[in-house]
Amino acid sequence: MGMQPARFFTPLIRAFTWHRRWFAAILVVVAVTAGLNALSARASGAVAVVVTATAVPGGATLTADQLTVAWLPADAVPADALTSPQAAVGTEAVVDLPARTVVSPAVLLSDRPAVAPGKVALPIRFSDSSLAGVLSVGCHLDVLGPAAEGSGFSVIAGDVRVIALPTPAAGSPLGGGGSPLVLVEVDQAQAVAISAAAAGTGLSFALR
Repeated sequence: MGMQPARFFTPLIRAFTWHRRWFAAILVVVAVTAGLNALSARASGAVAVVVTATAVPGGATLTADQLTVAWLPADAVPADALTSPQAAVGTEAVVDLPARTVVSPAVLLSDRPAVAPGKVALPIRFSDSSLAGVLSVGCHLDVLGPAAEGSGFSVIAGDVRVIALPTPAAGSPLGGGGSPLVLVEVDQAQAVAISAAAAGTGLSFALR
């Protein structure tokens, strides 16, 4: 005679029940541990802020999978650091953001400046930081770089329009004590020429 169906399935049912309880216990432990970690972080004065989960290149539009929430010391993050990833989704990174960078309005273009068809927005820095103060959104300029002959400057990109002057917060990647960041509207060829010149001795400009 064959094994009775009830006797055959009973060990399987017992095994399934045991494993189900085991997995449930593991999930409870994980949940409790996460809760205790959050309570410990709050007790130590840490705050929950949005950080990049991966490295994000400048100019990229942020997506939900590039963002996460981390508990960090309150005195180590900007006062205006974002606390909800959703607030950053769809915005654009002004500069390259390494993984674990705290996300704040200073590193984002929440309202992307209008760029003409066939043009791109390019962030640049000029060598003389004192000159950047004369720039304003909407002004036109010629970007100057090292001359091909090796002495003096020449026009790298002519009639370039300034479309944004991001203001960095203290401690943000836009700071660093250098020249302020300037966002300009250029075509692809100008973007390549400016980037190549910026990698050398630096850039200057002449107002139109």
